[in-house]
Amino acid sequence: MKDLKIRARRGFTLIELVVVIAILGILAGLAIPRFLDATATARGSRIVADMRTIDSAVVIYNAKTGSLPADKTSITTDADASGTTLAKYKLLAVWPTPPTGTAKVTNNSGSVVAITPTATEYTLDATNGRANYGKLTVDDILAIK
Repeated sequence: MKDLKIRARRGFTLIELVVVIAILGILAGLAIPRFLDATATARGSRIVADMRTIDSAVVIYNAKTGSLPADKTSITTDADASGTTLAKYKLLAVWPTPPTGTAKVTNNSGSVVAITPTATEYTLDATNGRANYGKLTVDDILAIK
């Protein structure tokens, strides 16, 4: 008789299992939206960081040559396809590619703004030596309200 009582007390009741599953469901419901928001914020940070990196490479190129680069190959390669050394400086190993999907950026006034993808690649404006994402510079992105 004593063995039956011990055996009956082992394990969890159905109510206990349902309560634990409900708690896990509530926690997952709170965590998933925050995770999605974090990935959008990471995309925005990457866009800003990529554009600042390109802008820094342009500044270094300008300091070394006294002129702005004509195009992105001026700062990503130091030789042409035949291997001939050019009077250019390889300041970026590769030209960065922007992330896909909606990005969120904290602007200069502290507000979070969403940036929808406007281009599949960054471009270099040879007239002012700034990196562009679509038609936006990094200063434009940080000034969006």
